Amino acid sequence: MKSFMKLSILCLFALLCVGCASDDDNDGAEPTEVPALTVTDADGNVYNTITIGNQTWMLENLKTTKYNDGTPITEWTFGMDWGSLLNQEAFYQWANTDDLNNVVDEELPFDHYGAMYNHFAIETGKLAPTGWRIPTEQDFRTLENYLTNNGFNGNVVDALKSNSGWANTTGNGTNASGFNGLPNGYVSAGGTATASELICSWGTTDVEAGPINSSTNRRWIQLFNESTISYSDTSILLGVAIRCIKE
Repeated sequence: MKSFMKLSILCLFALLCVGCASDDDNDGAEPTEVPALTVTDADGNVYNTITIGNQTWMLENLKTTKYNDGTPITEWTFGMDWGSLLNQEAFYQWANTDDLNNVVDEELPFDHYGAMYNHFAIETGKLAPTGWRIPTEQDFRTLENYLTNNGFNGNVVDALKSNSGWANTTGNGTNASGFNGLPNGYVSAGGTATASELICSWGTTDVEAGPINSSTNRRWIQLFNESTISYSDTSILLGVAIRCIKE
């Protein structure tokens, strides 16, 4: 009987030691979370990302003022030829953040909508950070098809648009996809940043083949007040925002 009691006490002591050792190993720490993927451009801007289906996208419009090799891009100012096909100069400028439709209470930072780039800046092929690229029309169609087939049939645009910041004439989205498309507007051929709060415009790498002239178009992606994405041929004289996709 004494031997049995001794054995029981020894077993209990061993279990207590194991439990204490286990507690010491964990040290009360929370489980380690895998950090979300981020990407940094040549200016040092850090972008969060989102994975939808098999695609990984930046969660903001591109803001870089330098190419991915570190070369500065010329910032457009009044009097420069934004859309000139003669000089073929590459420019960027910031989207308009004047909040002309009075849809936000606070003053927006100058880079809230990201930068807008002209045709020749896009055509350098050096805007996107290493490992990323400017998307094609097909990339956006793949995104749209995925959302359509996964619970957002008939309201893809609402799911892509941000849930605030849009004028009443266009309407806020739900941002149910997490993509957070902002109404960045576009840049006119003369260089005026316009239509912010009203429409979201992104450029692709798809440009009409043949000699470059004033009738040449780039394929644009736009979110407006319709249920589906708008795919349009838009003059290369205009400027547009870029939302990068991972290679």
